[in-house]
Amino acid sequence: MAKYCILSIDGGGLRGVVPLTMLKAIEAKTGKRIHELFNFVAGTSTGGLITAAMSIKNPVDPANPLYTLDDIMDVYVHRGHEIFPERTRLGKLFHDAEDLFKPKFSDSGINAVFTDVLKNYRMLDCLNDIMVCSYDLNNNLPLFFKSRAARKNPEQNALLFDVCRATSAGPSYLPSYEFVYPNDTEDPKRNCIDGGVFVNNPSMAALVEFSKYHHDYMPSFPDGLEIDYKNVFVLSLGTGSYTGKVSDSDTQNKGEIYWAQQISEIMMRGVNRATDYEMEEIMEEGNYLRLKFAIDTDEHSETTNSSPETMEYLVSATKEMLQQRDSDINTFLANMLK
Repeated sequence: MAKYCILSIDGGGLRGVVPLTMLKAIEAKTGKRIHELFNFVAGTSTGGLITAAMSIKNPVDPANPLYTLDDIMDVYVHRGHEIFPERTRLGKLFHDAEDLFKPKFSDSGINAVFTDVLKNYRMLDCLNDIMVCSYDLNNNLPLFFKSRAARKNPEQNALLFDVCRATSAGPSYLPSYEFVYPNDTEDPKRNCIDGGVFVNNPSMAALVEFSKYHHDYMPSFPDGLEIDYKNVFVLSLGTGSYTGKVSDSDTQNKGEIYWAQQISEIMMRGVNRATDYEMEEIMEEGNYLRLKFAIDTDEHSETTNSSPETMEYLVSATKEMLQQRDSDINTFLANMLK
């Protein structure tokens, strides 16, 4: 069988600058655009936005994407504060109490930014096959937006705005997102939250999707032939994770308010590591690469921190990790492209 290449991008709010820095390095190494390197791209939360934005076809030149990676990076660096406005110290004291009863941020900023970037493009306006992950509270089930589904059912050719708002509605940070998305017997009225609550690292979900529906993704795949996983490659990109530890005294003597503040990062870290373990075990040796790094301070780990200092730190730390993993990256890319 021909090679099939999957790209997976984690969630992580404004830490989306991390996988974007990785992707820019990969384009520089290969001399190819991301849509030329990967058949299928999956993303959760901020990874879902990157997946969609970098895959949109240019209406004037449909063989190429509408946006460069630098274009998307500019959105994070220069418009991140619109999505997550920085709070003054005085305002923080007021909002900390208010946050117990309502989302930390209004959806007006993210709606404005997503409208400008995604416009009225839909799932099938993408160069690659894509999958974006969310969770539907109305039906109480995981919700995967897929190019495959959009091709089979025009009603599932959703607006990328809706898809990206659904995957990025982080609980406690932004309001849940309501829209209509029909699928079989499910209630089409969706009430979605961030896909990171169950699949912040979507690499396994992407591999499962391809494995079951490979004939849809590779129409020339011969009937009766089994997948040769030696020809399946997966690159999984993290957004960085904070390495700080929670002490025994904290875990033994704290209640709901404390855990509500801690559980999101712990949950994402645990889900990401569990998925990484599963991928390492199931993939052919050398055909799976996970790129990630540890963030050194709590301040820099905050997914809503739009300060120039944090952005510069994240980009710099990513570049340092890329230098340390240069040999691994080169070997993976060489095997994928040969």
